[in-house]
Amino acid sequence: MGNPLVSIGVPTANRASYLRESLQSIRAQDYEPLEIVISDNCSHDETEQICRKAAAEDSRIRYVRQPQPLGLYGNHNYCIEASRGELLCLFHDDDERDPGMVRTYVDFLGAHPDVGVVSSDWDLIDDDGRWIGARDHAVPTVTPGRAYIERTLWTGRSSVGCPGAMIRRSALGDVRFDEQGAIGFGDFVVWFQIAERHAIGHVNRRLWRYRIHKKSFSRRTIESLSHDYESNLRRYCKEYERRWPEHAAEASRWHGLIDRHLFWALMYEVALSYRPVAGDEVPQTIFEFAGYTLTDDERRRALEQARRYATTPGRRALFSAAALMIRAGLTWPLGFAAGHARRVRRVVGTR
Repeated sequence: MGNPLVSIGVPTANRASYLRESLQSIRAQDYEPLEIVISDNCSHDETEQICRKAAAEDSRIRYVRQPQPLGLYGNHNYCIEASRGELLCLFHDDDERDPGMVRTYVDFLGAHPDVGVVSSDWDLIDDDGRWIGARDHAVPTVTPGRAYIERTLWTGRSSVGCPGAMIRRSALGDVRFDEQGAIGFGDFVVWFQIAERHAIGHVNRRLWRYRIHKKSFSRRTIESLSHDYESNLRRYCKEYERRWPEHAAEASRWHGLIDRHLFWALMYEVALSYRPVAGDEVPQTIFEFAGYTLTDDERRRALEQARRYATTPGRRALFSAAALMIRAGLTWPLGFAAGHARRVRRVVGTR
């Protein structure tokens, strides 16, 4: 019996400056058989020319230019529906991958038939491809599905990165991205639904490079992203409870973990706004890399949101202390805490 067909969906829109290099890293994969489905979401830059040239050079590529905009997740769903492989990847148009990534994932899924999706650690690169950090997830090779959901809600971080994952189509079933939902963290809901019935796999090596666009984060503060996080994950928990009424207590606990994560994330953003300029120091988070400065109004909104999630005595005490320091102008402890984000995450258990 031959190797299973792997479909690589590439949803793209106006990323010509990165797409050519990204496609090269896809075409260089050392695995066959492979099909590459590029869905062009009405780009108005050089995307079409790049894709048609690549398709003329490589018979594995099928290029589709959409007649009307599909939206971000609509474009992802199109790639799912248009592809035929038993295994599926959704590779974004601006990232890079090691040539052995697909083969590594195929071998992993072959060895672990209970796993529905597998991902790996990844590097972070900037607009120019320079290394700026990494996401190393110290997680088991295979995690039971509900344990994965719990861990992700506890830490606020998923060990599955959408542009660096492989999905078993039989595990995906009729699960799709919610085209009407909030953009941020919409992929979490997909992984969680797979995890309800399948284990989650992880390769503890960095097999791909996630490109962070500085400009794209200048308008997405943690406060604005917190609305997406809450909207998507609250809805997921409610739907989970309807599907699994016998796990109502678990769903209730997950709601509490959502409050917990949002509190610490918003307090981090407030503290980050008081951190001195880091100079040549490597950023610890994408929000440091973005380099934005909160306006007084944005800081006020972040504090108001954090107050909502201060639902335990410890959080209320910490919030009151931070608010008092801000009113007194004694903000250096907040800046110090933001500068040691990794250590703080370990202390509060969100790492």
